[in-house]
Amino acid sequence: MSSRADADLESMIAFREHLIRFNRLLAEEFASMQAHWRALGDVWIDAKYHEFGQALEEAANGVNRYLAATEGHEAHLLGLIERLREYLEYR
Repeated sequence: MSSRADADLESMIAFREHLIRFNRLLAEEFASMQAHWRALGDVWIDAKYHEFGQALEEAANGVNRYLAATEGHEAHLLGLIERLREYLEYR
């Protein structure tokens, strides 16, 4: 049981770290894309610019919902990790 619990702990820690890293990169890159698109507003002046902006806004709503939802998942995973650590320390 010990090696299984150790493996589970390491797997959960790795997943949470991956989730945090992914969310940070997603938020940073999405914000960068939005800023870059806005900066092109004086140069890219056709209808496709506005169509892209609408698509970007729709995507932003989904990205923001996802990021808000996964904050709770990160906290939940941390709680599970802490309980599993305690179990492993005091068994």
